[in-house]
Amino acid sequence: MTQVAEAPAAPEQAAAATPMTEEQALQMATQWANEQAARLTERAQKSLADKNGQANGGVAPRIGAPTTYLGGPPYVAFDVVATSPITVAGPGLIYPPSKIITAGSLSFLVAFIYTNPSPGPGWAVPASVQLGLRPWRMTVDLTNLTTGTTSRLVQNGVFGSPAKPITEVVFVLPTPNPGLDPSLIEANVTVYVDIPAQPFAAFATNFYDIDNDPGFPFNPPYNYLPNVPPERAGYRYDLPNRYLIFS
Repeated sequence: MTQVAEAPAAPEQAAAATPMTEEQALQMATQWANEQAARLTERAQKSLADKNGQANGGVAPRIGAPTTYLGGPPYVAFDVVATSPITVAGPGLIYPPSKIITAGSLSFLVAFIYTNPSPGPGWAVPASVQLGLRPWRMTVDLTNLTTGTTSRLVQNGVFGSPAKPITEVVFVLPTPNPGLDPSLIEANVTVYVDIPAQPFAAFATNFYDIDNDPGFPFNPPYNYLPNVPPERAGYRYDLPNRYLIFS
């Protein structure tokens, strides 16, 4: 998982009364993902040039394999970052973009695979070259913390030659009616090179939270408690990527 220097802005949402097909919503989410991938690629390449290619430019190393420590900044060869759910349309779109999702909404999770395009200590051949034309497999494991059930979303692909520094992957999130009680879902993203014995694998330990949290004050008679401070959209580190579906 990586920390990107500047966080992406959320895509626009459709008005609650505006009808939108899943295909149209997916096109909107994919366009946003493509724009962010181009932006992150440009920033990564600029920072790599500034830092002689050893760290994944503007991106601090977190979890991802292989990572080598041979003097100087760590060389992160392969990594992944994800977003919180992005809800672009749905019945009663009350809390866009958003982690609070009405059943039947069109919601997406976007992940970005990072492959280091520069050589570095122990890497005479850059990771993006080594990964050229290699197949990859990404999963989003969804755990319903309310019911204790699990499900999995899977996407497969093949890197170009060389692999792009940033590869965007868009998942359509299921938003079924949970019934009487809302469902609290935790999403975990993993990616690996789908060839036996290849040492390229990562999971998203951190994620970009699209939502702004307004916080709230404790009013009398509870003003002896500290207020819950607001928190702007941004990266959340070593926290679970969770969202709520309600009917």
